[in-house]
Amino acid sequence: MKKIKFALVKLPILSISLFFLSCIAAAYLHPGSEKEEIGFKSDHYSFTHNFLSELGELKTNTNQSNPAIIQKKNTASMLLFNGGLILIGVTLMFFYIQFKEVFRVLNDSKKAQFYAQMSKPIGLLAGGFYAGIGLVPHDLNFSLHVFFANGAFLILFLLCILHSMTVYHSNLLNNQYVMGYLSFCVLLFVYLGILFFGPEIGPKKIFTEAEWMLQVIAQKSIVLTFMISILHQVYGFDKLVHKNNF
Repeated sequence: MKKIKFALVKLPILSISLFFLSCIAAAYLHPGSEKEEIGFKSDHYSFTHNFLSELGELKTNTNQSNPAIIQKKNTASMLLFNGGLILIGVTLMFFYIQFKEVFRVLNDSKKAQFYAQMSKPIGLLAGGFYAGIGLVPHDLNFSLHVFFANGAFLILFLLCILHSMTVYHSNLLNNQYVMGYLSFCVLLFVYLGILFFGPEIGPKKIFTEAEWMLQVIAQKSIVLTFMISILHQVYGFDKLVHKNNF
């Protein structure tokens, strides 16, 4: 019971709090960047022009071909952001290991237990991919970093559906938690459309500043929404835990 409470309530709250704090600190310490393709230059991290992954880069401006553009070390920011992201990945894995257990221990409906069981391997995979983003900075191996990043959101979409189906068939959790997660599913679906069918952003691609900003802001928006959605689910599990005296 203590493992369930830790994985479904305490650890997510702690991890998400630390991740947000690490992002704020990493953004503050980030030395800024220059993007010759869109004529952008800044001596600090930009919410509208820098991807989250840029907080975790080893050096700035490594994707710029102009030798006059200075590459600066980003060690402190990199350690903070990637450490926080790896923690989120590990937390997801622990969450979905115990996610199935709470429905089994409390003898919930067979369908809830079935979908919760199906969620476990997908949750482990999603957690592994999110940790992979942090373990492989984009300027260390761009292709592998993009593989982990795109794969993480695709797997997360499937996980959201299975999670929502579990809660929908549960006799223990209110359907408000279904609506909350389904809303996130819809937003995630929109983001995947922007990610895979929107403007192509990357090395040797041609794009405008507005197209770049669309991808940057969409990425930050879906990550923020994901964290809020998880906390909403955690609130539901916290009430369930107290109700059953875990």
